[in-house]
Amino acid sequence: MTSQPVEIPGKFGFGTMSMTWTSQPPSFEQSINTLKFVTSHNEYGVKLLNGGEFYGPNDVNLKLLQQFVAANDPSINETLIISIKGGVDASNLKPDGSKEYISKSIENVASYFPKSGPRPKLIFEAARVDPQVPYQDTIKYIKEYVDNGTIDGISLSEVGINSIEKATAIAPISCVELELSLFSQDIINNGILSFLSEKQIPIIAYSPLCRGILTDYCVEHADTFLSEIPEGHFKHTLDKFQPETFKQNLVPLKKLYAFAHDVKHTSLESLALSWILKISGHSNYKGIDKVTRILPIPSGSTIDRVKLNFGNFVELSNDDLKAIDEILKENPVKGLRYNAHAEGSLFQ
Repeated sequence: MTSQPVEIPGKFGFGTMSMTWTSQPPSFEQSINTLKFVTSHNEYGVKLLNGGEFYGPNDVNLKLLQQFVAANDPSINETLIISIKGGVDASNLKPDGSKEYISKSIENVASYFPKSGPRPKLIFEAARVDPQVPYQDTIKYIKEYVDNGTIDGISLSEVGINSIEKATAIAPISCVELELSLFSQDIINNGILSFLSEKQIPIIAYSPLCRGILTDYCVEHADTFLSEIPEGHFKHTLDKFQPETFKQNLVPLKKLYAFAHDVKHTSLESLALSWILKISGHSNYKGIDKVTRILPIPSGSTIDRVKLNFGNFVELSNDDLKAIDEILKENPVKGLRYNAHAEGSLFQ
């Protein structure tokens, strides 16, 4: 079978990690209602749901998505794409790109989703590059499951240019999941955005609100924002959530908040997402002839949060982009995307 990349429709995707991989996950009933809401309202443009085999214990994220599909309108299901990260040992969160483990992961993921009838298309992505296994071999193992019809397509995750080149030589790549936000612009500066734009492979932009920092709530509750994060939450390990770094980043954050409210008359989260939408498909952007499509994947555990995150988008002009760049140039963002320990696994 000759595989083709899965076309990724819509303006946005929707991330489901916060629905299951957190110390206080919402009920399945609440999450399913939220997923139904965000995928049935065309103004949000959400056709891609992003999940993970290791997003919580005992395949809980896969079980949530399975129950959502079973409860959802079949006519909507067949318009959706579900992209699942796997290939990670849940016991230690280390990537395993071996044939044995990739096969085990894909077969487990696929077992949760319908194989016939009106169904979402299923994309699999190895969550990280396993340095012990040649990446092109890992992609070959995944491609076997596209060829036999178990999954519909392949996404890449947290990869650098070298790995993207290796992957595209083996199989059609539907999309690449990478972090992008006003506070995490690494892919713009390291050449990955330019490279993917040359190939016109869509980018799935995760953490577009920098894990909740780029929100009105964060600015308006800056004194208590860090202390409100539950004890043991992974955010406590991240550079930008360390008290001194957070304090330093309040300077550019408050300036972006003021620009959002005073100039664009919108929320900070809407500005942050509108910025990504403006860059997506942009011509002549920072030396790139035409930027590839970029789909941000904000999340939201409730319908009210979805309305906040997805509401009130604004049209940004090129002058607005310059003004935002100037704010961040004069007030550079501090802190790594994750932390020094994690750096070795990023952009591999």
